[in-house]
Amino acid sequence: MKNRYEAMPGELLIGKWTGHKWRVEREIGRGANGIVYLVTGAIGQAALKFADSAAVASETNTLKSLERVREASPGPFFIEADDVEKNGVIYPFYIMEYIDGLMLHTFMKNKKEEWSFILLLRLLDFLESLHSSGKIMGDLKPENLIVSGPTHMIRAVDMGGITKQGRSVKEYTTLYDRAAWHSGTREAEPAYDLFAASVLTITLMHKKEVQEAGGQIERLIAIIESSPVLQLAAPILQQAISGQYNCAKTMKKELLICLSGKEPTKMRTRKKRKSKKWPVVLVFFTFILMVFLLH
Repeated sequence: MKNRYEAMPGELLIGKWTGHKWRVEREIGRGANGIVYLVTGAIGQAALKFADSAAVASETNTLKSLERVREASPGPFFIEADDVEKNGVIYPFYIMEYIDGLMLHTFMKNKKEEWSFILLLRLLDFLESLHSSGKIMGDLKPENLIVSGPTHMIRAVDMGGITKQGRSVKEYTTLYDRAAWHSGTREAEPAYDLFAASVLTITLMHKKEVQEAGGQIERLIAIIESSPVLQLAAPILQQAISGQYNCAKTMKKELLICLSGKEPTKMRTRKKRKSKKWPVVLVFFTFILMVFLLH
C-alpha cells in the first residue's frame, strides 16, 4: 500500500505541520488500508494510524461525524491529522483516542457461551447509535470491535468500512457478508449490519462450523438449530439472517423477550397496546440475563 510507514517500537514521530511528538509503543492492528500503533504524546496514550491521504481524509471525517452521535462516539474520538517526513517521503497519519479493551473473540476466551448474547445486546446498542447517524459499520467483524469498560460497552476501532446508508458497502469480510451467503445485496442499510451481527454471534461459539458452511445459508441455520445455547435466541438470529430486521432497537427488544422464554412474534402483535411498559420490561429482562450469566 502506498504511504504506509512501518514504525518501530520506541521510534519518535514528529508531526510535519503541528510539531507534536509521538513515541511509538507498539503496533496494535493492521489491515488493507493501514497500520495502527499505540503511541504516547503530551496528552498521554493515543492511537496513530498510517494510511494513504484519501483514507486519512475519509476516516477523519467519519470520526468527526460520529462524535456528534448522542454526544458519545461509537468509535474513537478524533484528535488530529498530520504528516511525518522520512527520507524525503511524506506519510499521512491521524491520531485518535486509544480505546483500552479486548477484541470480541479475545474477550470470549474462558467465558461461557451465553456471554455471546450479552455481547450481541451491547453490539445492537452500538449499531443503533451508528445507524442513527445515517451510516452502517459494513466490515463488522470481531477484529474491528473492542469490549471496553466494566459495562462491556462495544466500540469500533477501525473506521475503514463505515459507509453512508444507501451506498454500496466500502469494505467487508466474506464470513460476515450477506451477499457472500446469497442472502441479500451489499447495499449499505441497517439490515446488512444486523445480518453480520447474527453471523458474528454464531461464529463466537462455532467459528469452525461457520467457516465450513462456505456461504450456504441452510448450513448456517442448521448450526443454530443444533446448538443448545443458540436455540435460546434461534428465532431472532434466523430473522436477522433472513433480512427481517432493519432496526437494531427492535431486534434488541425482541432478543430480550426471546431470552426470557417468551415468543417475540406474539409480543410484536401487542406492541402498540403495551408500548408504555417497554422500558420496565427491558430493564427487568436485562437484569435477569446479567444475573444468570455473571453468577
